[in-house]
Amino acid sequence: MQKQFQDILKGYLGLKTKVDNTDPLYRELVRELPKEIAARLGNRKELSVKGSMGQGNKTDYPWVSILNKNMTISTQNGIYVCYLFRRDMIGFYLVLQQGITYFEKEYKREKYRVAELVSNYLRDEIGPTKFSNGPIDLSAKKSSLGYGYEKTTILSKYYQSNSFNEKELVDDLSSMISIYDDIVKHSGTNSYETIVENILEYERVKNQKDLTLDSDTAEQIIKDSIDEDGFEPYDFNRRLKEVQPKVDRSERFARLTNPIPKKIDYLKKAEEDAKTGLLGEKLVLAYEKERLLKNEKLADYADKIEWVASKSDYFGYDIRSYDLFDGEVREIHIEVKSTKSRIDTKFQISKGELEASKRDKDIYFVYRLYNINSTDVSFYRVNGEIEDNFEIDPITFLASYRGNKKPDTMATTPPY
Repeated sequence: MQKQFQDILKGYLGLKTKVDNTDPLYRELVRELPKEIAARLGNRKELSVKGSMGQGNKTDYPWVSILNKNMTISTQNGIYVCYLFRRDMIGFYLVLQQGITYFEKEYKREKYRVAELVSNYLRDEIGPTKFSNGPIDLSAKKSSLGYGYEKTTILSKYYQSNSFNEKELVDDLSSMISIYDDIVKHSGTNSYETIVENILEYERVKNQKDLTLDSDTAEQIIKDSIDEDGFEPYDFNRRLKEVQPKVDRSERFARLTNPIPKKIDYLKKAEEDAKTGLLGEKLVLAYEKERLLKNEKLADYADKIEWVASKSDYFGYDIRSYDLFDGEVREIHIEVKSTKSRIDTKFQISKGELEASKRDKDIYFVYRLYNINSTDVSFYRVNGEIEDNFEIDPITFLASYRGNKKPDTMATTPPY
């Protein structure tokens, strides 16, 4: 990497105005350096590494970008990691960047203000790092593409020509990618456009107080919406993949997915949450049926599985299934908690669920599903009282996995 970066700094200004893909420096910037960077990152499939010196005419600001496909597939929008070269080629930057083209298209004259607002939010959430959170200097002309790069940078590290080494480049790249991974993880399934709107919405309404709606009215609106849609959540292409639970109590990047909502946004989010819950319950129903059918001692009980939550919230759990305990078949009570997020975020617990888990602790299970919009939905399960397995906020009744003990393993082997 060190040699390739230095070759580009030394030779770029001497290239012809037109891009020549037969030139050795072109091959070094567009092919060899991206390949080397990808190898340093372990050739991760979700990361796309691409170099560019422009199309047709040579750009004043060549770059090599690293895009996580779960965030963006284009340098024109989204958040990505990038190497940016100064126009005078006396050095280059490693940056955490946003695509300026999106802001130019959506916010026009306000593009730089909005881009800087989003960058400031992300810097605050990231917190102190080894990187600079100040402006970068590409020696760019005002209103040029390079000027846009300067305005959309979130974090950066500058390398002066002949003043960097291989280890420094590799270590810094690893640190920047770790920050990038954290942002992608917390952004969940939301698009970049939604993330920007969430941050802006927070700024617009953070001083407003009247953001509530009568709960009975809200509940009825949500119920009517689901009924009108004829919502049928089960997707036969989706399968549950059991994983070990991980503790993640981070409150960072909350506005990426949870802005302070207006009433109409609140209802829309609540409707989506309700549909997510239904989808999770139906996925677990299918999972349990297949699990029982695969065990000859339990196969006769597969048709006895009940979706009790479809009848009433009285039970304090969602599904009644069966399993073996010391060779004896017993029913088990399953509470399903689902999220579209790619990580195990906090979830709501009711008083009835807490009481049911105490009453039925030996046979009470929580199935926690996340990344529910993917083909392979990750989940873990824990047995016993909810308060033994999860920390419960006494005010909000939000639960997060404690991590102080492993989930109990059922006697039967999961089918997936």
